[in-house]
Amino acid sequence: HQRWSKFFPKKSYVMTLGRCHPDYKLHPNFAEQNENSMWCYGDGKYATGTRCGELPPPLFKLRYGEPVLLRVHNDCPVDRAQNGGFGRNESQLHFHNAHNGAESDGAANVHHFPGTFYDYRWSTTLARCDKINTGATDPKASGPADDGRTLVKVAGDYRELQGSMWCHDHRFFFTAENVYKGNVGVVNMYSGPDRGNESIADGINLRLPSGSQLPWGNTDFDVNLVMSDAATDPDGQTFFDIFTTDGFIGDIPLINFTYAPYMDVLPRKYRFRLLAASMSRFFKMMLADSAGRPVPFWFIANDGNLVVNPLLMTQLDEQGTAERYDIIVDFSRYAVGSKIRLVNVLQQTDGRKPEKAVTLAEALSGLNIDPVVGAMMEFRVSERVQSNDVPLLSDGSPNWIYRGSTYGADKSVIPPVLTAQIPLETPIRKRVVEFGRSGPGDSRNGSGQCTPSCSEVVQGFPWTIKVNGQPAHSFNANRISELIPKPGEIEHWTYINTGGGWDHPIHLHFEEGITMNRGLGTIPATEKMVRKDVWRLRPSGTVQFQVQFGEFGGSYVNHCHNTVHEDFAMLMRIQLLTAATGERPTITSTPNPTQDGVFFTTPEVLPEGNPANARFFTGTVPAPTTAATTTAKTVAPKI
Repeated sequence: HQRWSKFFPKKSYVMTLGRCHPDYKLHPNFAEQNENSMWCYGDGKYATGTRCGELPPPLFKLRYGEPVLLRVHNDCPVDRAQNGGFGRNESQLHFHNAHNGAESDGAANVHHFPGTFYDYRWSTTLARCDKINTGATDPKASGPADDGRTLVKVAGDYRELQGSMWCHDHRFFFTAENVYKGNVGVVNMYSGPDRGNESIADGINLRLPSGSQLPWGNTDFDVNLVMSDAATDPDGQTFFDIFTTDGFIGDIPLINFTYAPYMDVLPRKYRFRLLAASMSRFFKMMLADSAGRPVPFWFIANDGNLVVNPLLMTQLDEQGTAERYDIIVDFSRYAVGSKIRLVNVLQQTDGRKPEKAVTLAEALSGLNIDPVVGAMMEFRVSERVQSNDVPLLSDGSPNWIYRGSTYGADKSVIPPVLTAQIPLETPIRKRVVEFGRSGPGDSRNGSGQCTPSCSEVVQGFPWTIKVNGQPAHSFNANRISELIPKPGEIEHWTYINTGGGWDHPIHLHFEEGITMNRGLGTIPATEKMVRKDVWRLRPSGTVQFQVQFGEFGGSYVNHCHNTVHEDFAMLMRIQLLTAATGERPTITSTPNPTQDGVFFTTPEVLPEGNPANARFFTGTVPAPTTAATTTAKTVAPKI
């Protein structure tokens, strides 16, 4: 059911997760981080020395039609106590929100331990490949070939092409700590319409700002910006409060894990992929010129999904953790020497929710009680910049890109139409999911155990999820809260935030939904009828969306992406059913990883999440079979 033969890997990468490079600092004037303050990714297996990784995070360039095998070696300390005060030395890497098989989604209770590796198959599957354009004849449903001009056509719906993605740790109950430690990467998915080469005018390529030195995947004018915040202890080491359950915010604003960076830019158009990657902080971003005036920009994508028509704006909507907003900024309006600042105008001093948006002038005054309000980064308009795509010439000298030169000339465009609208349809069924505080939860069993193992220091689980009005639950990996009986069926889901004292950015794995309405609340133009995978609920808010599951079967999850809420334990398991022709769909068993191997258990299915239950759903569907429980272990070799 994971279709390896159809999406067999064509390229492979080997990475190591472990201690970061010994000279890593949040800023040149800040303290050097100790070897276990941060854990991050490095190239190869067990890179030279005891520290392997580097920050800022790595960028993966993927393209439709080229599945990838990623092998991740866990080189974290074997002793859990050697973690700098926070973080769990077990990892599972989630490719948010790609269409991958469950075993490679990175959130199916598949964490692995120090001294082991895990193989992820990033399939680059285009959604609806079984339903639309099944013969792979549409040139828009494609990825760039090696020459950048030839297209590798794939099956599926080009309206569901994805672009700005990321990957991060998803070890249940420890996601916040591990992502905060640096276990994160960014991923650009390239396609025929969005191939990262602005010079190719073939009627398919949108020619968005990127560059043209490489056949595809240029990043000279297409820049990933990871926004987050941090806190440090009195010695300058990264600090995290492991006892908080409401949310944790820092007082140091970071871009790409760096405090107060600047970037030289040419007077031309740039694309910026803004990722909110904090644990609990929300952002609301603007751009300001040297006089403090708003700088206009074009909004082109939400959560990696192109909007139908670009939107001219001066202020973004609030951005919750894991939401991605792509914008285009035209610096040609400004003289060389000008400085443009990226500014956060959203005040937040509590991990549960932001308090208010301030004016641009107030944010730039430096007087706000929230230190992360204000300028986070500066763009300096320059006559020349050095290339990232071809950093050195053949003689080893820097490859400068000059304004007006062959490489520096702006060949990009902002098309009036970026994609086509996916229509709303009559759903096969509807579901209602409520997120909030409804009792203490039940993640622990009668013996005080969690599935998988959870925090040793916090006993309560205040964050819970209700399905179809039934009793609330906190997370248990062996419990299925939503069963999806058949791929391709249209469903309408309603998310409800049951409290006004908090906000939740809710993330649905594997599939995106088309935002339909926000109940009685207003819906911003950046979200209306737009595909998303994270919805900021707003305090006491409601959002409804259309979703259609397909392609793969297995176990996925749905959760709050305030990762502190997720870890305590606002998360539920979703089971997608699919089977080979002529076979009856089977619910997959729950893997339970240990240092000595893996054993499997039979999951429980909540009746309110099972469409075969006529009490909660109109009409019935055949009940699936459940794989038998086994106590046998797949034993790992001794290291």
